[in-house]
Amino acid sequence: MEHNLRPLESDGLVSIKVAREDRRAREIALTARGRRREAECRPHWLKAQRRFEKEFGVADALAMRRMMTRVATMSLDP
Repeated sequence: MEHNLRPLESDGLVSIKVAREDRRAREIALTARGRRREAECRPHWLKAQRRFEKEFGVADALAMRRMMTRVATMSLDP
C-alpha cells in the first residue's frame, strides 16, 4: 500500500515514516500542504456526497458506504 502513497509524498501532501513501535509498519500523516489541499477540496467532496445521497437516497447511500468499507478492509487471506 505504501507504493500507492508515494505520488502523494512526492507532491508534498503526506509524509511516510518508519513506525517507532514496529519497523515493518509505516506512519502516514498529512503535511501542512496536504491539510491545505484537503481543506480546499472538502467543499467539492461534500457536494459530491450530497448528490450521491440525492440520487440513491440516504438509506442506499449508507448501505453502499458500509459495503465499500467491508470491501476495503477485507482480508486477502483465504
